[in-house]
Amino acid sequence: MRRRLWFTVVSMTIGLGMLLAASFASAASSPQGATKAKAAGGTLRIDSRSDFDYIDPSLAYFSHSWQMLETVCENLYRYPDVEGNAGVRPVPGTAQGFPKFSNGGKTVTITVRNGYAKFQDGSPVTAKSYANAMQRNLDPKMQSPAGSIYEPEIVGANAVLDGKATSASGISAKGNKLTLKMTKPVPDIVNRLTMAFFCPQPGNGLPRNSDGIGAPYSGGGPYYIQAWTPSRSAVLVRNPNWKGAIAKTRPANVDRMEYTFGLSQAATKLRLDKNEADLGAIPTTDVAEVAQKYGINKGRFFLRKQMTFWYLAMNHDQSLFGPSGKGNVPLLKAVNTAVDRPALVRQFGYLAGARTDQIIPYTMPGFRNWDIYSIRGANATKAKTLAQGNTRGGKVTFYTFNSTPGPAISQVVQDNLKAIGLDVEIKTFDRVVQNQKSATKGEPFDMTFEGWGADYADPISFFNTLLWGGNIQQANNSNITYFNDPTANKAILKAASTAGASRFTNYATLDRTIMKDYAPMAPFINTNARIYVGQDVGCYKYAPAHGVTNLAAVCKK
Repeated sequence: MRRRLWFTVVSMTIGLGMLLAASFASAASSPQGATKAKAAGGTLRIDSRSDFDYIDPSLAYFSHSWQMLETVCENLYRYPDVEGNAGVRPVPGTAQGFPKFSNGGKTVTITVRNGYAKFQDGSPVTAKSYANAMQRNLDPKMQSPAGSIYEPEIVGANAVLDGKATSASGISAKGNKLTLKMTKPVPDIVNRLTMAFFCPQPGNGLPRNSDGIGAPYSGGGPYYIQAWTPSRSAVLVRNPNWKGAIAKTRPANVDRMEYTFGLSQAATKLRLDKNEADLGAIPTTDVAEVAQKYGINKGRFFLRKQMTFWYLAMNHDQSLFGPSGKGNVPLLKAVNTAVDRPALVRQFGYLAGARTDQIIPYTMPGFRNWDIYSIRGANATKAKTLAQGNTRGGKVTFYTFNSTPGPAISQVVQDNLKAIGLDVEIKTFDRVVQNQKSATKGEPFDMTFEGWGADYADPISFFNTLLWGGNIQQANNSNITYFNDPTANKAILKAASTAGASRFTNYATLDRTIMKDYAPMAPFINTNARIYVGQDVGCYKYAPAHGVTNLAAVCKK
């Protein structure tokens, strides 16, 4: 992630700009570990301004929710607990090796290791546990993002999504074999199966409703969710069955994790200073002080690159930027030309990232610098020319969130768009509420401030998730531009179907085409993760595939 983003303990995706790219590169090349832990055990205390969107793996899609579920779920495939390039290459989890392909690559057979992983109650994780998850994702009652984004290639999936069947015939489990019959080969199938959506489910599966589940919950991983009081707190405890061979493959260093929700970033900074918390987001204005006091990557403050971007989404489902097809292209291009990207990035603070006007992040395979719109500043004259005659009344409803840098970003956008004849009305919400609103089809907004992190190291995480019209549903949308152009949809699916080097070439070309010809969003920053930790945190480790701290690998001194 897609994860949907906001400013929390590990995301810290707040940025400065191109001038800091060189200083970040040198910092990242320094030693990556903190002081080693004296022993495993203890409690990891985590502050988060926002609660989880869900703890239900079929519904959760915020980056800190996935970060938590990474410790709870033992998927068929996962990312190794290492940093660098090796950390974005999936390895078998409960699967016995990689899939076997037949029928021209359209039949995928995965062997699950019997007795290898167990849920918190002692029951085994089986092939059926994963089939349960996949079938549940497809159920229309769930409104799961996975159903329409990642599983429609499965035979029978569309019939379930359309309410014409209760299960997909292409998903079957027999003994320790999970078989997936696809309508076409899926080159990124192993990467897809690392996602939290495919967390195993015990017994006959979890209840099916779009409200999700509560605690306790176990996904067969090193920890389970013992308690969750929405908007207040959550507790994760080590899975008592995390032992034997599986315990040697992944760390589970602390005994428990305690989340506190709702604290301000200033309060969290004080708690980290006083050793009352171990992880948590701090105000952007304090980042420079912390970096200068403790140094970079030396034990208390860490800096890492992310496959993440933040952008302004223009809603094609409303009249200003619509209709739902190609949209009001002259005005969409005018917004991309009018926004002052350096000013937007400055609101994110110190050591936070690089300016961009494209969708694929700089660190992701497939990136090519097309230089479509200026990342050096606004071009007001050109923007006015593009906007002339296309402002459709000139009223813009802009959604943002109430924590830093949401209010400041909205002010910059308001000032920038006033210059091209648009009157911006700012509406501010809690981050979770803002995203839930913008992810609901028909919500009356014109623009919203949003962030996205890669589900895995492939451009499909951005185009097919954020811009493919086929995944638009009534709620829990990831395509919050509601962009749904037939020609673009075809190009997006074509890129997803290719493999090897041509896959990334196709996505690079698609990046240029989407931004140059359609401009459905205005990207402006590729971010860095900036992490300030408490004095008792040891053996710090970052999870590069998801751009977050690896909670299971962190130790207490």
